[in-house]
Amino acid sequence: MKKRFDISSLMRSKLTWAVVAEALILLVCLIVRPDFFKISYQPSTGMLYGNLIDIVNRSSEITIIAMGMTMVIALGGTDLSVGALVAVAGAIALKFMRWDVTVYNTPGDYTVYPFVLAIVVPLLVCIAMGLFNGLLIAKGGMQPIIATLILMVCGRGIAQIVTNGKQFTTGYSPFRVIGQGSMFFLPTPIVITVIVIVCVSLFVRKTAFGTFVEAVGVNRSAARLSGINAQMVIFIVFALTGFLSGISGLIYSSRIMSNDSNNAGLNYEMDAILAVVIGGTSMTGGKFSLAGTVLGSIIIRTIVTLVYYFGIASEATMAFKAVIIAVVIVLQSEPVREAFAKRTRARSQLAGGGAVK
Repeated sequence: MKKRFDISSLMRSKLTWAVVAEALILLVCLIVRPDFFKISYQPSTGMLYGNLIDIVNRSSEITIIAMGMTMVIALGGTDLSVGALVAVAGAIALKFMRWDVTVYNTPGDYTVYPFVLAIVVPLLVCIAMGLFNGLLIAKGGMQPIIATLILMVCGRGIAQIVTNGKQFTTGYSPFRVIGQGSMFFLPTPIVITVIVIVCVSLFVRKTAFGTFVEAVGVNRSAARLSGINAQMVIFIVFALTGFLSGISGLIYSSRIMSNDSNNAGLNYEMDAILAVVIGGTSMTGGKFSLAGTVLGSIIIRTIVTLVYYFGIASEATMAFKAVIIAVVIVLQSEPVREAFAKRTRARSQLAGGGAVK
């Protein structure tokens, strides 16, 4: 017997309302700018250009971080240190390429140490910092928000120490490719983001790890009694989040070809948390949606684009952005979703000649 499509269950899904919210924001952008969906090809750069491309491109850093943040929140915690790790990754990468600016005082198309070190070392350091967070939480019994607050506070200080308080710049071409290059007619950050999404999705959905994360998030004690190594799950999740923050930091520093320890990754933790929440993952832990997180990140960037189109003053940008996000979250709230689902169910029953309960 063919199963009947239940539209009311679709209306109860947070992901559905995230899609609706993004569609409405895009519609407003289209009204404000009729050429909003125009995409062009630039032969000189071999890359596609357009607002949609730019939205996905500029959301790359948050999307990558939010993939790790999704699992942290699925554990019932938050990671406030991701923005600081972005700054640390950029500082270490630029340090290896410039090392001592008093000796190598002119930025150019060169690197003092092998380029592989400028990529691998920042990622390893960020993994180590993620493991430090995991150690405080799994072994030290600290609340995630408190444990990660430590690195949030001192992380930028570490980045400043690495570069001796200086802001290094570079003109090294291979490094430029990470944030400004192109692959398959798309900006490199988009390609990197797609690879990260695919790899993380395969890791958590094609293995038992995703189930372990959800089980630990629902009840750590019960998960441990059922044979799940809860501490190891926590270690892996925070190490992965640190690694992804490092990737985001390399993209950020490559975009500006510099380290900016004061502003790199600033407020990224808040945007990543918002992306996860908008995508439908509950802050109480348990089930999570990676697809929803990706959509949530794109929604946040689309809102920023909308703000630019309306010419909102920079002083009011955050407030305007907050209002739109609040509307999106209200649309996803349980009472609103249930109300729409109930009305949809009632209309379906009336159309089918049934009684409405």
